[in-house]
Amino acid sequence: MKAYEKAQLVAIERWKKETPGFLSQAFDLLTAPIAWLAAQVIPDELARTAIMGFDSVARRMINIDDFLEYEKISSLEDLRTKDLRLSDSLAEGVHNRAIGMAGASGAALGATGIGGIPVDISALITLSLKAIHGIGLCYGNDNVDKQLVLGILTLSSTVSAEDRQATIDHLHDLESMVAVEVVEDKIKDKVISGIARGGLFFTARGVAKRLGQNFARRKVAQMVPVLGGTVGMATNAWFINDVCWASRRLFQEMWLMDNGVLPVTAGTPKRGEQDSATAGQAYSP
Repeated sequence: MKAYEKAQLVAIERWKKETPGFLSQAFDLLTAPIAWLAAQVIPDELARTAIMGFDSVARRMINIDDFLEYEKISSLEDLRTKDLRLSDSLAEGVHNRAIGMAGASGAALGATGIGGIPVDISALITLSLKAIHGIGLCYGNDNVDKQLVLGILTLSSTVSAEDRQATIDHLHDLESMVAVEVVEDKIKDKVISGIARGGLFFTARGVAKRLGQNFARRKVAQMVPVLGGTVGMATNAWFINDVCWASRRLFQEMWLMDNGVLPVTAGTPKRGEQDSATAGQAYSP
C-alpha cells in the first residue's frame, strides 16, 4: 500500500466517525417542527418523480471527454486504476466548482425571497446529483449505481449521529456489492434479495421526502428577502459540500477495493475478473 493511499484510508475512517456539532444539533432541534410539516405536505409521487427527473438531467450534464482532456489520462481505465492521487485531484476540482455554482445559484434565487425557493431547491438537487456523477467519473465510474446516488443524498440529509452511522454502514455494504461482479443471475438475485431484506435499498420517494425536510430546515430564513441571498448562498454551499465529501470518500473507498488495497466481499470476484453485469442496479421507486 502506498503512503498516500494509507493516508486516505485514515481520512476515510475519520470522516465516517464524524458527528454533528453542537450548533448543528441545536439548529436541527429548533427546526424539527418545520421538518415535520414538510414531510406531511410533500406528495409521495411528486417527490419520487422529481428525484428521478433531476437525476436524469444530471446524468446528461456529465461529459466524459472533459475528463479525458488531461494529458495524464488516455482512457477511462486510467481513472479506475492509475493513481488515487490523480483521481482525488480531479474530484477536488469538481467539488470546488459545485460549491461555486450552488452558492451563486442560492444567492441569486435567494434574493427573490419565498418565490425563488422552489426553483432554488430544484437547481440545488440537480447540481448535487451532477456533482455525485462527476466525482464518480473521477474514479472511473462512468455509470454510477443509482442506489449509491440515493444513498449519498440520504447521508447528506441525515440529522442524528445514529442515522448517519446507519446510512454509512448501508453504503459500505452497497460499495462492496457494486465493486464486485457475479457470474449467474440467480446468484445476483440472491445477493440483492438478501440485502434488500436487511433494509438496505434506498428509494427515490424516501430520499426526496428526507431532502424536503432537510431543505425546509435550512431555507426557512430564505423567506426574508433582505436575508434571502446570503442564506441561500450559505445553505446551498453547506449542503453541496456535504454531498461532495460523501461522494469523494465513498468513491475513494470503492477505488481502493477495486485495486486490491481494501478487501471486497468474501467469495466474490473483484470487478473486471468476470464478464457479467454489476449487481445492485435497482432504482427502487
